[in-house]
Amino acid sequence: MHDGPPIVELRDVSKRFAQHHDFADRVAALMTRKALVDAAVLAVNDVSVSIARGEVLGLVGESGCGKSTLGRIVAGIIEPSEGEVLIDGTRQSAMSSEQATRAALDVQMIFQDPMSSLNPRKRVIDIIGEAPRVHGLVSRAELDDYVCMQMERVGLDPTYRQRLPHQFSGGQRQRIGIARALAVRPRFLVCDEAIAALDVSIQAQVLNLFIELRASLDLTYLFISHDLSVVEHVSDRVAIMYLGRIVEIGPTDAFYAAPNHPYAQMLLAEVPRLGGGARDYTPVPGEIPSPMDPPSGCHFHPRCPHVSARCRSEAPVLKPIAEGRMAACHLNDQR
Repeated sequence: MHDGPPIVELRDVSKRFAQHHDFADRVAALMTRKALVDAAVLAVNDVSVSIARGEVLGLVGESGCGKSTLGRIVAGIIEPSEGEVLIDGTRQSAMSSEQATRAALDVQMIFQDPMSSLNPRKRVIDIIGEAPRVHGLVSRAELDDYVCMQMERVGLDPTYRQRLPHQFSGGQRQRIGIARALAVRPRFLVCDEAIAALDVSIQAQVLNLFIELRASLDLTYLFISHDLSVVEHVSDRVAIMYLGRIVEIGPTDAFYAAPNHPYAQMLLAEVPRLGGGARDYTPVPGEIPSPMDPPSGCHFHPRCPHVSARCRSEAPVLKPIAEGRMAACHLNDQR
């Protein structure tokens, strides 16, 4: 990792999505004489986190916890409802047009489903080569060689550059998505469940590719996953997210040795371990609540074995528990 300001920093970031009613809802409301109320989903709730240059931050949580929304905010695909996103110490809202364009190229996203994120009507040479040509990173005369170089970098045969996405396997399509992101020379990749849709035999290959690219290109990652066993192998730090909030964050080794938050402890207990002997599998009890109607106080309290009256009424604050580690749990006040 490098000195200087974090490459990406989030300050008190929240994201609300309004749920508006369609025509059918309004007709039903008229027939039943019930009032319609537009609901709002708080997908990301007051998140502050920084990612240093050269670092890999693993972001883990169950489906629906808001981690993909947070990744899209970092990548600049959606704007936060509140809070600030800083790139190299500069607020996005204060950037000039030129700075904003460079920031958009610097931070790229790798999506979960490579088939839906690639244009099925475009050939690979255009999928990879369009953005660098439009932004003036490479001339038209150099484009063919440039695309070949990017394909070789991710382990694809350049002779396939005239093919369409459906002519590739799932693992190959994900490599095309990675090559497309790398083609604009980014410094930061948001990997949103980037190996989850692949066969298990291919996951390890793509994961190793991410590790190799980090070393050879000096990349920084936000690695989003629901799988703690995958995150352990690639991350310098781990952040655990639950219903829009970060509940624990810290160095990978310290986290896996002794997770602090009850939710993190339960997630880690589910991860299979070699040499651990026979044990009962105990999933996290209950289901993640609806973000449209989150529980009061600590969002995890309906599923927590250590719940108290304070947990039901007061939301815990994310605060230091050890050097480089933070957690949001009232139990830490008793230690």
